[in-house]
Amino acid sequence: MKKHSNILVLTVILSTTLVHTTYAEELENNTQENSDSDLTLDSMTIYATPDQAFEKTDYIKENLGMATDGAELLKQTPGISVIRQGGTASDPLLRGLGGTRLNISIDGVPFAGACNHRMDPATAYVTPGSFDSLTVLKGPQSVRHGNSIVGAVNFEREPINYDELGFRTHTSYLYGSFNQQNVTTDSSVGFEQGYFSYSHNNSRGSNYVDGTGREINLTFYDTRNDRIAIGYTPDEDTLLELHGLLSEGKMGNATIHMDVTRLDRSSYGGHFKKSEINSWLKEIDIRYDYTHVNHAMDNYTLRELKPFHDFIIMGQYWDRHYAKAESTIEITPEVELITGVEYKHDSYDANAAGGLIEFVDTPKNISQEDRNHILDFDNFALYTELSYQPNDNLRWIAGMRGDSLGTRTGTMHGAGETSSFELSGSNKNRRQVLLASFLRMEYNFDDIPLMASIGYGHAERAADYWEVYSMDAFDLDAEENNEVDGVLSYQGDDFRAEISGFYSHINNFILVHRGDSAANIVAHRMGGEFSAAYDLHEYLTLQGNVSYVFGKNITQNEALAQTPPLEAMIGLNFHYGDFRAVINTRFVDKQTRIHKDYGNVLALDTTPTTGFITSSLELAYKPHPAIEFKFGVDNIFDKAYTEHLNRNASASAAGPTIAKLNEPGRSFWGRISIDFDYPN
Repeated sequence: MKKHSNILVLTVILSTTLVHTTYAEELENNTQENSDSDLTLDSMTIYATPDQAFEKTDYIKENLGMATDGAELLKQTPGISVIRQGGTASDPLLRGLGGTRLNISIDGVPFAGACNHRMDPATAYVTPGSFDSLTVLKGPQSVRHGNSIVGAVNFEREPINYDELGFRTHTSYLYGSFNQQNVTTDSSVGFEQGYFSYSHNNSRGSNYVDGTGREINLTFYDTRNDRIAIGYTPDEDTLLELHGLLSEGKMGNATIHMDVTRLDRSSYGGHFKKSEINSWLKEIDIRYDYTHVNHAMDNYTLRELKPFHDFIIMGQYWDRHYAKAESTIEITPEVELITGVEYKHDSYDANAAGGLIEFVDTPKNISQEDRNHILDFDNFALYTELSYQPNDNLRWIAGMRGDSLGTRTGTMHGAGETSSFELSGSNKNRRQVLLASFLRMEYNFDDIPLMASIGYGHAERAADYWEVYSMDAFDLDAEENNEVDGVLSYQGDDFRAEISGFYSHINNFILVHRGDSAANIVAHRMGGEFSAAYDLHEYLTLQGNVSYVFGKNITQNEALAQTPPLEAMIGLNFHYGDFRAVINTRFVDKQTRIHKDYGNVLALDTTPTTGFITSSLELAYKPHPAIEFKFGVDNIFDKAYTEHLNRNASASAAGPTIAKLNEPGRSFWGRISIDFDYPN
């Protein structure tokens, strides 16, 4: 039987009597009265007039909550959904589009993954406590982050500078239901001329239990990473950093017939940045990064293999070289020009083995099997963004980008090299020119704290690794998105609100069918988000948001598959001195507009889904400027529910279709964080 704490139930009843609230994490600490500083709300972020329309930055370490990877952080943003495949490594989508339609960067370096089933999305490599900020761009409203079909996300560490000999550390420990543990440390020591930094993370958890009390098998995980960096800072305007990183992990996967038995990554790189060079050259920024991922999965190491069932072991190997140089030029005080050049080379190998375990020796290491070189991408890009601000109220921003993408395939076999069937895209070579551009206007009103912006953007995206290899989509045309975006942002003393909307027409949209094929269609999309916060009292804030997307498959006269339902949240935040309390409720509508067996490389539409309501509670206390304690309860009422955007096995031709994956039931967690800065 389920046991409820009388104190907890009383707390929830009293709180929800005041306001129904939603699932989210926390209100950023902001105790300054009548301050003009930014106010960050969990599940949404509302700022003073933004520096860039359609682009928002959140600060991570103040809002960690229960997050153990990048997707857990991103899902607090209106318009972001995640597709769960286990206890960690969920795949994020913005306005219903994910994969390479949502460009994700880590420290300014584009990142993807190695697994042909997307068991390792880019956000699986993000350790929240080791990063300082994340920035979300909505729409094709910049060309600096690649050809952004739906938008871009960047997880970033802030530059390290010391005025004198000193030491800094951010360390946190989380323990929660289902034996979830997370240990993070991010430390540096330095002086005026340079620094040395080290970060470490280890996240682990057991199988979680859903709202019915049923244990969801294969949702355990164990990941860790270590990063070091050495920086040279001869003055406050110069940075030269060399860094290296090693990570590893294993995790069960409740959505397909294999688990991750190895997720090894090594990367190293350098970053040079010089600011205020002269009166017109304001900044140059140069990066280089090399990444190698060694990924293995099988169906017998982390789960029981039934007698006389074939074992399967697969390996994927990804190597990426990435280089970028960018400059910022002030042509006049009103005109600024950003130009950049980018080069990226991706190489993928794969191997596999299988058979009846009773008659075939199981490979002890997939690396012993011969590798097959399956795919290469090389991309060279030039881009420029020009901003013109004739007065304090008005700004025009325009950008153009051109990518020359070469795709060369080897002999690719079906089902991740477990089949002898040769894909039709094998042993081919082509080069595509992909264009992107945008133009927008931003206007700040004089008499009221209101900013308005409208922009038009165009972006093109070719078939990616997952589509070319897993969906045999080499010959498909590149997607072409034409989109209009608009935003109104009001930032008053007691009331703050933002509404954004978009209309998108995508030619050659790549639509996946049954997880092993894809075709070009024409798609229309529209929708947007609304966020608001109102200070009911000096210590009490009411907050809420709504997000909605409508998608139409024009070619087949069907709903566009994998479109999220209408979603809303309302929450109440209390903050007094060193104590904060947030209680929230998330409302998700049903989704009946589906296109059965169609979707993307992440998931397919299977059945309509019902709506649900979940609530969460978070308490925080800071007894000392360097120490903070947090306690939270997610899914307070132990609701049994599933998300509409839900991974299923047929999305990657990876075995028999499973039922939709339930979300975790009631979860308790606590975190202690220590921030130490000497001599400050």
